[in-house]
Amino acid sequence: MYKTTIQQIILFFITSVIIIKTGEYLIQLNGITSFTDFGVITLFFISFVLFLNYFSRLAGKIFNLF
Repeated sequence: MYKTTIQQIILFFITSVIIIKTGEYLIQLNGITSFTDFGVITLFFISFVLFLNYFSRLAGKIFNLF
């Protein structure tokens, strides 16, 4: 495997863990009451965009479609 592929796999797992943890927090959240809540929401959406990026790159490498 190439170095970039290994880095993408590692970042894919990191972003998936961040999405899971912040998603659990968002499920329990009743309303935005502090800047911490806003930060968690922002982190969730930024991680989600990065997750989709890494997923599409890895899927392209696996299936040779892109």
